[in-house]
Amino acid sequence: MISLFNYKEVVSSLFKNQENTDVMNCSIKEFPSLKINLFLLLILISTFSFSKNLSAYLYLAQFKSPTEGPYIESYLNIEGKTVKFDKNENGEFQSKLEVLYLFKQNGQIKYYEKHILKSPTIKDSIIFFPNFTDVQRIAVDNGIYNFELKIIDLNDSVNTFSYSNILTVDVSQDYQFSDIEFVEQYKTTQKENILSKNGIDLTPYVSTYFPEYKDTLSFYSELYGSDVSEDFLLQYYIEEARGHKKVNEYSQSKRISLQTVKPIFKSFSIKELYTGNFNLVLSLRNKQNKEVCRKTLFFQRYNSNIDASRDTIRIDGVGLAGISDVKSIEQMKDYIKSLIPILDQKELTKANNILKSKDINLMKNFFNNYWQTSSANPDKDWEIYNKNVQRVNRSYSSQIKKGYETDRGRVFLKYGQPNDINKSEHEPSTYPYEIWQYFEVNGETNRKFVFYNPELVGEDYVLLHSNLTGEKNNPYWQRDLTKRNSARPNSINDRQGESQYGNRAQDLYNR
Repeated sequence: MISLFNYKEVVSSLFKNQENTDVMNCSIKEFPSLKINLFLLLILISTFSFSKNLSAYLYLAQFKSPTEGPYIESYLNIEGKTVKFDKNENGEFQSKLEVLYLFKQNGQIKYYEKHILKSPTIKDSIIFFPNFTDVQRIAVDNGIYNFELKIIDLNDSVNTFSYSNILTVDVSQDYQFSDIEFVEQYKTTQKENILSKNGIDLTPYVSTYFPEYKDTLSFYSELYGSDVSEDFLLQYYIEEARGHKKVNEYSQSKRISLQTVKPIFKSFSIKELYTGNFNLVLSLRNKQNKEVCRKTLFFQRYNSNIDASRDTIRIDGVGLAGISDVKSIEQMKDYIKSLIPILDQKELTKANNILKSKDINLMKNFFNNYWQTSSANPDKDWEIYNKNVQRVNRSYSSQIKKGYETDRGRVFLKYGQPNDINKSEHEPSTYPYEIWQYFEVNGETNRKFVFYNPELVGEDYVLLHSNLTGEKNNPYWQRDLTKRNSARPNSINDRQGESQYGNRAQDLYNR
């Protein structure tokens, strides 16, 4: 499997409101008895030049023919507005690209495909520039390759792109699913062509984002096995990406017998599928109910209509469904910022990017996605969490920070209410401080947090030290706590700080 950046972060900006502007330009190499073992690669490609920003989606698929062996099929969708359209010999405007695919091993070129890709022609370059797709088929053997893609805009030689990555081709297993291909359109094959798969012409849906106007999720896969008399159970369903909770309305199963290649072409109506991050799952089980193989493909759904109509608990007039009624960008920013203490690094990066976007719909989408995919009972858990946010805001807010932005607020929201708090504000030798104790947290026992106020004013206590794994660990915390009245800097080796009258911090920490 290729390791690439997370495509979950990409909203289908290249395709929004463009569904009628894609034109298929197919260059076909005929391979008899072609059967597919789909290997999905979805990349957002962009590079900057002086005049254009060449942008495209690349979709790579591994194929398997019982007689011909492995193949690579590529779908390269070019965003028309990012390439140059010049007049051709007929006086019409057309883009022309040089496309080169290279497959290398040990520095040697094993396979390559180089061709000229021409866009559909347009009569007026002012109206619009259509997207266009190139399809190629390339015979390769199983193995690990250094894959390279190079594109040159022949109408603007400065506008180029180079991409490389490691590609593993492996279609050798006896029992396996191909990867899953989302399908945009399909029709019965009249004449065998590059889109034909087992009697159906399938135009791929080159995205994993399904906006509101997409009411149907169609997919194609193939199951590779052998001709045996044993029956198997084929299951295909949609599950929430986080927590893997099956969405019951989107689950089907069927008894099947295996054969060399068994095509799987199905559709779900997703008109009622709510906003969230999901996996489409294919699973094969034998008579002993043991899973023989499985395949999953992530996708994202946005459906504000369903979010707005779902029953939910409201807090201060805003529950998960009520989020769709929020009109204020600042209010949505506040809701997302309040989640920061409990987000992992990937979620935090996404949240920060969305906060910068100033797009209230993206904010609502992120907020709903988080709760729908992180909780078995999202409405109730949001209710509890929001109460805690209000609590830390009342207790720890300052003139410049809300409570959830402070260290004490973050710890409270992330780990819950501590079992014990010792607070000291008037010891002559130390800054004001608090020591929080958790009897058990994250599988660890007797964990402590030391907060202090080195500014001596306000209530913004900062984290000085903790013995919980992953939190700030400061072996010199006692020394730093007693700097309030120190006449000289403490020695670098002085961990306990100066032993001064009234300093109880060490005793409170150790008890």
